[in-house]
Amino acid sequence: MADTEQTDGILLSERFIPTPTTISPEARAFLANPMFKNAAASPAQDDIAGWKRYIEAMERGLTMAMQSRASLYPGDVAKHHLSACTLYEITPHNLRAGYEDRAVLNLHGGAFIVGGGEAAALAALQLAGLTGLRCYSLDYRMPPDHPFSAAVDDSVEALRFVLGRHRPQHVAVHGGSAGANLVPAAVVVARDAGLPLPAACILHSPASDLTEAGDSFHTNDQLDVMLGGGDGGAMQLYAAGHDLTDPRLSPIFADYTPGFPPTILTSGTRDLLLSNTVLLHRKLRRAGITAELHIWEAMCHGLAHDAPEAQELLGEQVQFIHKHLGVS
Repeated sequence: MADTEQTDGILLSERFIPTPTTISPEARAFLANPMFKNAAASPAQDDIAGWKRYIEAMERGLTMAMQSRASLYPGDVAKHHLSACTLYEITPHNLRAGYEDRAVLNLHGGAFIVGGGEAAALAALQLAGLTGLRCYSLDYRMPPDHPFSAAVDDSVEALRFVLGRHRPQHVAVHGGSAGANLVPAAVVVARDAGLPLPAACILHSPASDLTEAGDSFHTNDQLDVMLGGGDGGAMQLYAAGHDLTDPRLSPIFADYTPGFPPTILTSGTRDLLLSNTVLLHRKLRRAGITAELHIWEAMCHGLAHDAPEAQELLGEQVQFIHKHLGVS
């Protein structure tokens, strides 16, 4: 949760927040069993060796979880070597006939510090299998060795690569959390550099404002069982002392009036980043951009993938991709 010195507000007493009966049994079980209740605190900012150990431990757990999920979506994986990182290309075994020229670029989440390497490819296997389309997934550079703006630079290069192989109207860009920060940041930078806009953007729970000014950083503090009170340490490590209002760091501050693709934004009422999602949606709408906002009951930052709500959310994203890429 962001620190505040404000004195105007509401002081709440300690209270019990029941698990709602309005959600599926699977989602209720997810909320009742916080995934990271015993997670270690992040290291001090200057403890580089500690950060590397912390990231390695998180990466192992994440990769194991994603291996199990990705096994449901078989596909072929190829590698493209960009100037400083790897771009995976996933061709699903259920590639839709007649739509071989469509593509989705995925920018993985993981608080800007995890989700790379094998995990980046595994995330795209699921996305490729669900959409039946070719997917690219970027293993962008991350802290502590590569803080801002390495990830944005890599994302722009990946977008340029994909747009060089596919027509812009056949490309969608997808991201969740940190990845949903990088999607608008990279698209705006690419737009301003003269690249054409892709056909659609898909953003789940975007970390769109690293200043953490939104209401839900307070109202959902400790209520989000994925993020708990949040871990600003990773954000600080990524930002590396840069101005947090830089649009490349916090795309909530970007100018979308010159143009931006149609966008779907998804979140939940218990998501610590709910305000980030809502505020970015309003920012796009005020700029005249086509933008949909979908909020799920009691959903936190992460998805309970076995829950029907998660499948419904993913289904909305797939439907949006198909619509804007002209897939019937």
